[in-house]
Amino acid sequence: MSSGDGRVHYGVARVEIHLPGVDNLKGKRALLNRAKAALTKELGVSVAEVGEQDRWQRAVLGVAVAASSHTGVDRVLDRVTAVLERDPRIVVLGSQDVADTLDGDGPGLPQLS
Repeated sequence: MSSGDGRVHYGVARVEIHLPGVDNLKGKRALLNRAKAALTKELGVSVAEVGEQDRWQRAVLGVAVAASSHTGVDRVLDRVTAVLERDPRIVVLGSQDVADTLDGDGPGLPQLS
């Protein structure tokens, strides 16, 4: 189907990171805020810290994106790690992602006039 057919293509990623130079939670928050801002600005994604909140040198980020094509979602998810690793203070330990499509034919979706 062509773009603009009403389908919502979306993806989410879980990214585990190590922050080897951080020695307190305040430093961790500052570094993560910069990393989250860079992801949002460059890729247009939503980002949240979803794990390891109380550990100084570890974090798990959840990243979400929606687009008008599956290809658009894949392109964004493929760039998440690269954007994070531009900062030499961040080491990506691993990531997982998943992408899917909502086509509007599912139950419970209201019909718009």
